Amino acid sequence: MKFNQKMSVIIACIVILTAGFGHALAGSRPEIRFGTLPVLQALPVFVAAEKGYFTEQGINVSLIPFSSALEKDVALTAGEISGYFGDMMTAMMLNANRVPIRIIATIFNATSDQRLFGIVTAPGASLRTLHELAAAGIAGSSNTIIDYITTRILESQGIDTRTFNLIEAKRIPIRLQMLLSGQIPAATLPEPLLTLAVSKGGRVVADDAGKGISAIILAFRTDVLTAYPDDIRKFMVAISKAADTINREPESVRSIMIRYCRIPKSLEKTYPVPVIPDIVLPDSRQVQDVYRWLNDKKLIHETRVCKRIVSDGYLP
Repeated sequence: MKFNQKMSVIIACIVILTAGFGHALAGSRPEIRFGTLPVLQALPVFVAAEKGYFTEQGINVSLIPFSSALEKDVALTAGEISGYFGDMMTAMMLNANRVPIRIIATIFNATSDQRLFGIVTAPGASLRTLHELAAAGIAGSSNTIIDYITTRILESQGIDTRTFNLIEAKRIPIRLQMLLSGQIPAATLPEPLLTLAVSKGGRVVADDAGKGISAIILAFRTDVLTAYPDDIRKFMVAISKAADTINREPESVRSIMIRYCRIPKSLEKTYPVPVIPDIVLPDSRQVQDVYRWLNDKKLIHETRVCKRIVSDGYLP
């Protein structure tokens, strides 16, 4: 079953099973139930909560942790959370499956001197060039943001992606274990696992630094945006203040990063606290590029312009 078909089945089941559950927002003071994942790029969200910046803005925010993106997507579809943190592709897939959701900000992206994803070899791998590794096999997850990023990285190096051999390994911890044990020649991994693989003898052969292909976004259900626009603006004020704190006083948030972002034990003291780029609206060029990729993969069957998935007016 293809990914979009699976999503349709999940959505149909959720509609049936959750009828009458109610929305995540209730009462005169709305509760913003925001879905998170234990990843590095969510650090501004965790800092805003831990430092009390949401409370300062007079809003009621509950962070709802999920261990997988699929769990988070199901909760959003069911209306059990107001918004979420994640990749741009997920929002597009949900929207294409008639889940009313809009992206309001890009909270993180790779910069020229800060990568988010990369292709790394197994320790002691005999293959040296990216062309060789692409043909031999790079582990990842098909029809996901990892697949998209791997494809775009390879294309940026002049590699014909029709010759790319994707080794299916959807769960990142298993992918890392396969890499470190030499079962696969290479894998696409996110930070900080990319740095961990290097510390174990791996070698990064290409990454997403400076390519503008790795936007991490904040998205909300459209009913929440319509009902409580001022609260969502205050939410973004708190997030922006958290980003400023991270950039000005990075060591003051290291304990928060360690607690919430799954930093490997061996890297807790040395892994750099990331620099948070300016929080902006998504780049329309990347929005259209992701849509084109999804269409080419036949995961969605429509081409939408940026304004149909992105909502302006919520940034400070």
